[in-house]
Amino acid sequence: MSTVALWGSIVTDYEVWLGGAVLLEGGTIEDVSREPLEVNEVHEYPDHYVLPGFLDLQVNGSFGVDVAAEPGRLAELSKKLVATGTTSYLPTLISSPPTLYREALPKVADLAREGASGGAQVLGAHLEGPFINEEKKGAHPAEHVSPPDPGLLNELLDVVPVRMLTLAPELGGAADLVRMAGGRGVAVSAGHSDAPFELAYEVFDGEVAGVTHLFNAMSPLHHREPGLPGAAFAHPRVFCSLIADGRHVHPEVVALAFRVLGPDRLYLVTDAIAAAGMEPGEYSLATRRIRLDEHVPRLLESGEIAGSVLAMNEAFRNILAFTGCTIPEAARMAAATPARLTGEGERKGRLAPGYDADITVLRPDLSVEAVYNAGSRVYPA
Repeated sequence: MSTVALWGSIVTDYEVWLGGAVLLEGGTIEDVSREPLEVNEVHEYPDHYVLPGFLDLQVNGSFGVDVAAEPGRLAELSKKLVATGTTSYLPTLISSPPTLYREALPKVADLAREGASGGAQVLGAHLEGPFINEEKKGAHPAEHVSPPDPGLLNELLDVVPVRMLTLAPELGGAADLVRMAGGRGVAVSAGHSDAPFELAYEVFDGEVAGVTHLFNAMSPLHHREPGLPGAAFAHPRVFCSLIADGRHVHPEVVALAFRVLGPDRLYLVTDAIAAAGMEPGEYSLATRRIRLDEHVPRLLESGEIAGSVLAMNEAFRNILAFTGCTIPEAARMAAATPARLTGEGERKGRLAPGYDADITVLRPDLSVEAVYNAGSRVYPA
């Protein structure tokens, strides 16, 4: 079996080895060493960071492809995402009509099963809705927001491997959905929610494991009513995703969240839409139309912010700038922490023997130099 070594500055869980090697064999990491290794092939990346491939748990689309409206183009999306350092992701559907779910989700399931040659791996789907609070719907269309419906959820869970479900835990009947999803290995995350502090803390004691895009589309953090963000800060185990583009959350508030939660509970997502990586213009977000003007996508009819045009390598760079965290801490927020939330923590998100050989190489300016998925270089192709 052919062995390949990547030589550079190796980003481990807690430190950066300024000279080291990662040995790849058969799609997995065979060894990580500070010393040269006996191998068939060496790829040298002097002064570059060699770190775990990024996991993005919230991707509505990018590069002109919308997950919900154009599910037949998911393989194309997967191949383009690797240029951002992303090696695994969850195609995400916002609140949509049942007909759209029935059309899009089987294609997500097909790609999760078969893989996209030369592209980022689809781990399953993220259902962001439709069981959310209409008062905190954000860019979700009100007509497709649904009260908790066990029958509908069961149908969706049967179609595709759902890895994450975002819902509003304060809704009547939400507890039944949480139990149903949790019983089938789905990471349940509170989002688009007006949950008060006490209720949010209570559900975090149960099977709700996360918070979707912290601070956005949820009850606010107030000094007399801490709301959903306050419960996330106070609870010892909940995972929180955050859109680190400097627009969804002020950089100083990002820094505050990092100081409270740390890199093992805070993780990066893009919440990217089809407009990401594209020129200004009009794009789709499921059943909605979006206008990208400069760097902010907005709903055509209301002007409300709708997703982002962020890429994971940009989020990585931003979290360093906003918080002053270390490279290993940023790597955990982009890889290890989301992997743990979705049950992938034993095989993805770390440079360690036995883990999948999903690796991103960053230049000194943190732009993407190369990406390896299952041991094969997928970027540049």
